[in-house]
Amino acid sequence: MFKAGRTTRAGRTRPTTMTVATIIAGTVIFLLLAIPLVVQVITAFRGPFLPFGVSSAKWSVENFVTLWSLRDDFWAVIGSTAAFVGGSTVLSLLIAFGLAWVTVRTDAPFRRVISLLVIVPFIIPPIVKAQAYLLMLSPETGVLNQLLRAIPGMGGVTIDPYAFSTMIVIQALTNVTFPYLMIVPILTNMDGSLEESARVSGASWAQTLRRVTLPMLWPGLLGVTVLTFILGLGSLEVPLLFGQDSGQSIFALKLWTLISAGAGELPQYGLAAAWGCVFLVITTIAFVIYLRATRDAERRASVSGKGFRPTVMKLGIWRIPVLIAVFIFVLLTAILPLFALFWAAITPFPIAFSFQALAEQTRFTSFGLVLGDGEFWASLARTLIIAGGSATIACVAATVLAYGIARSRSTGWTKSMDLFASSSVAIPAVIAGFAMFLTFMVINPVIPLVGTIAALIIAYSFRVSVAYRSGYSATLQIRKELEEAALVSGASRLEGFRKVVVPLLMPTVFAVWIQMFILGTNEFTLPAFLATPESRPLSVYMYAMINPRSAQLYAPDQGAAMALIFTLLVFLIGYGLQWAVSLRAIGRAKRRPIPVRVAAALAAAPAPGDDNAPDTATVASQELGVLSRR
Repeated sequence: MFKAGRTTRAGRTRPTTMTVATIIAGTVIFLLLAIPLVVQVITAFRGPFLPFGVSSAKWSVENFVTLWSLRDDFWAVIGSTAAFVGGSTVLSLLIAFGLAWVTVRTDAPFRRVISLLVIVPFIIPPIVKAQAYLLMLSPETGVLNQLLRAIPGMGGVTIDPYAFSTMIVIQALTNVTFPYLMIVPILTNMDGSLEESARVSGASWAQTLRRVTLPMLWPGLLGVTVLTFILGLGSLEVPLLFGQDSGQSIFALKLWTLISAGAGELPQYGLAAAWGCVFLVITTIAFVIYLRATRDAERRASVSGKGFRPTVMKLGIWRIPVLIAVFIFVLLTAILPLFALFWAAITPFPIAFSFQALAEQTRFTSFGLVLGDGEFWASLARTLIIAGGSATIACVAATVLAYGIARSRSTGWTKSMDLFASSSVAIPAVIAGFAMFLTFMVINPVIPLVGTIAALIIAYSFRVSVAYRSGYSATLQIRKELEEAALVSGASRLEGFRKVVVPLLMPTVFAVWIQMFILGTNEFTLPAFLATPESRPLSVYMYAMINPRSAQLYAPDQGAAMALIFTLLVFLIGYGLQWAVSLRAIGRAKRRPIPVRVAAALAAAPAPGDDNAPDTATVASQELGVLSRR
């Protein structure tokens, strides 16, 4: 095992370089997550404006008293948010579970194609999807409403894009990919022999689903439900574009309204912080439920070494209806939204689609104007810098801390740090953005970060738990003998980590980095609170193009063209990075790096029970020595 440090002449233990690196990584994560939330809580208890540097700031519970005195508004926000987030969560889970079931547990044709089509909306930035749905559902010119009016017997049905129920459906369709990606492995790893036993015993499909399938999937599905709920709670795009009439009481939009003061008004930071504290308690409770649900998940494990195989259900006569349902989903989430964006980009003003309009009214000048816009390229460059910088900070700090925690003795401190590093999933993006905004405002007299790219990079890094959990799991899969061999060869713990462990972790780290980079390029909620015209990323600049309140920047056709170009760029960058990582992995496999050779030497070593067998550290140390001489 690793020693915590070196012993000095005075008998005191001096921390090793690796221990110092772990402490620094833990400090970075603590500053990213704890300080902004602490500032938000302090703001809730100190005055109506900023908690420090303002003469009116004083300790009191006035903000919470004001919050409770407006009971009608308080319960309206709670009710509207619960209906919006809860309804969209349930609907997205139902759709995601159905799609996952079709692609994993049935003999539906084109299952791989269906899986790819379901993942495609993940590449489309959320603000782009919201804009596309707004165009698609326009009462007069929206392509979906045109299709509905063209269907015989529909009676001229028109979907109101600003109705509360419409917002719930749109939010659900926007979030389907996330629970789908989490449900697929759960269904894949479920042994179908138990369901077959229930069927042989005379149970119907409904009884099997209720008594066998769902109880086995319950811990995983509950965890997915909680995470999807938190994701929906922090989403600002749909409420901001659709909720100005019926969705003003949704929490994300309420928080945005409180800090976006109108003419002659002061922003109500204290009241907004009180609202943030209320919903932070709610999400903390949800996170605790998630931890309890997944803590004993192994008790319901069904994968073993005895002939595990997932059951494939034959659809039979249901094959065509299932394919039609999948086609409708793809139509609503990819085809029609992208077509609505393209039609808005090539028409000078909102106009219903027709072949006559296609021949007489269309033009492609908006794409040229976007490509010739200097601010477009500047905001794109800022987007890449912010996304890349935040992903790098999160991955480096999380990987170092994950290794330190995974290789340390289980103590109260390590358990607490593990839980804390995993807790950012419980912080909705809208709360994180507001808390970061308050923090930068408070420290601005000393450290001027307000409105800078550095502030956005720091804020984007708050999703560090995504990288931490992946790095922690990957570290546990690496045998400790590899690092022990490096120590026997004379390497320090830091050198063993850098030269042995890091190369083995790189595939996981690169995969997580790409995921966080794509999330960063798509991010809108965080910069909506933090960005200025000098630091805004492309998502915020694009919103200004489609927002009628943006005055001289308002250009909906250019905004639609920019949305299409933005989506294409995210797609190319994401898949380009994955392709580059794949080539790197193939090259590393051909070169067989040192850690792989050491692992091979360990695998070829005699069994530990053999009296003549050397210990595994000695075997790996000899292999490291041979390779170093080469």
